[in-house]
Amino acid sequence: MNKSILFLFFVLGFQLSFGQNQNDYEKVKESVISAYNSGEYKAIFDSYSVEMQGAFSLDKTEEFFSNLKTSAGNIIDSEFLTFNPPYTIYATEFDAGAFMFSLALSENKEITGFKFTPYGKDTNLAEADTMLDLPFEGEWYVVWGGDKKEDNYHVEHPAQTGAFDFLKINDDLKTHEGDGSTNEQYYAFGKEILTPAAGEVVMVVDGIYDNVPGKMNPDFVTGNTIVIKLKDGEFLWLAHLKKHSIKVAEGDKVEEGELLALCGNSGNSSEPHLHMHIQDELKMNSAKGLKSYFKRLKVDRKYIENYSPVRGDLIEKI
Repeated sequence: MNKSILFLFFVLGFQLSFGQNQNDYEKVKESVISAYNSGEYKAIFDSYSVEMQGAFSLDKTEEFFSNLKTSAGNIIDSEFLTFNPPYTIYATEFDAGAFMFSLALSENKEITGFKFTPYGKDTNLAEADTMLDLPFEGEWYVVWGGDKKEDNYHVEHPAQTGAFDFLKINDDLKTHEGDGSTNEQYYAFGKEILTPAAGEVVMVVDGIYDNVPGKMNPDFVTGNTIVIKLKDGEFLWLAHLKKHSIKVAEGDKVEEGELLALCGNSGNSSEPHLHMHIQDELKMNSAKGLKSYFKRLKVDRKYIENYSPVRGDLIEKI
């Protein structure tokens, strides 16, 4: 496959309405896929903003998607990954491979940018020295984790390359009961988050509201957050915590297993879950992520030591 044609990045006349519902993006994404698979590329062009149409003409649009179709084939499936402002990102399976499809919309639900990126990047991460314990009781599901983009969309972000997203599921692989319209319906919401390793609390963010499921808050990406300095060059981040649930303050020394906060849905989060990663300095915009290992845990209900979970694992604290 000629992957060189599969990168496009435009943000033109961009205006983002933070009140948009994820369903807005889903509808536009589905219309793009339908038009692409049927070869109706003008319909995609017609959904651009005026600024986008001026910069990326109908001829260029038809050429781009025609080349994409020749190289990758039709789109078979597409699954929401995350909202990474200004883009909503989808894991998208083509006939000839998997790609991340990034889509940006204006407040009028017009396309202001898109990008297709092949999966398959290895991180080759440096490893953290500190061995961790799981930060919760009971079984949790690893929705994102590992060294490749198909397992972990975080690898695109240098500080978060070794990050995990954990959530709770039931036997039917559902994350919530009922219609999932309130945080209280989600099995992860309000669960206790424990200290994974001893250290010093060096940053606390509290007071960020918990999102309505399906909506996100990109103004405060990590939401309610605790950062623990494990040692020089190792800073552990725990993010998307529940509003006003944090039990520690900056400067506190914490021990492994100590109650830190409750799981929430704050920040750039579409449903209640815990984000966790280690980076090599405090400031996220200049840090590099480190690969994290847990000293003992159950993986798919089997005991294992010195393990770094990957997407799809069912894990439990021992």
